Amino acid sequence: MSILIADSGSTKTEWVLVNKESKEFFKSDGLNPYFRTHGQLSEAIKNGVKNSLKNTQVDEIFFYGSGSGNESRKAILQNAIRENFPESEIHIESDMLGAAIACFGKKEGVACIMGTGSNSCVYDGEKIVKSIPSLGFVFGDEGSGGYFGKRILNAYYYKTMPEDLRKALEETSDMSLESVLHKIYEEPQANRFVASFSKILGDYRDHPFIKKMVRKGFEAFADKQLGYFEESKEKEIGFVGSIASVYQEILEEVLSERGMDLAIVVRKPLDRLVDFHTS
Repeated sequence: MSILIADSGSTKTEWVLVNKESKEFFKSDGLNPYFRTHGQLSEAIKNGVKNSLKNTQVDEIFFYGSGSGNESRKAILQNAIRENFPESEIHIESDMLGAAIACFGKKEGVACIMGTGSNSCVYDGEKIVKSIPSLGFVFGDEGSGGYFGKRILNAYYYKTMPEDLRKALEETSDMSLESVLHKIYEEPQANRFVASFSKILGDYRDHPFIKKMVRKGFEAFADKQLGYFEESKEKEIGFVGSIASVYQEILEEVLSERGMDLAIVVRKPLDRLVDFHTS
């Protein structure tokens, strides 16, 4: 029996085909049904996964993805997957449930995502029992790549950013205001584009300006998202995502100051999802 498992965000999707003999890993574009049409989703799955698997039989698919918590959006994604894998049994769940499973398995806890966007929930070991309203790229996503990307662009154009960081951005990106505004307001997936500027957080992780920005972002996440749940001071807290992983020490300090317990940070949840579904 072969199982295909996916961990999907707005930027990229990581897949693994698991059978008794091996694991095969693949990548495709992000498959958030809020930002892609049915046709775009189906084409990305075909090019990124189906063509790589060729004629391999897939018995069951477990897909965890951003934008998959809404039933109407889930149906769009379900149809796109079924077009490519018509004989497979398909299970689609939110990336939030995937994060909770990756962090806690069958134990309870408060699970958090810090990726292109951010989110959090209370998990009872089987299902999500409480969730925060997801305000998205414009109004929410505290501590995420999109959140930091907006602040990096703001600091660059208002010249509140140190000169060495300004030069670093200019060496790696087209920083003309006209080009940036065009991509944000006239091209699709503005959230993904803006979040791409958060890469500088990893490249300059020890820079005082960056560390201060990260702390403020984590404080906003702790106060607004974790502060939404009374369970945040009663249960273990887990995070998935590279930003939380790179700055785990700052994150732990911010949570500790608020009487919260950081129990685990998972940089990439896919391996733990594989263990969960094959154990």
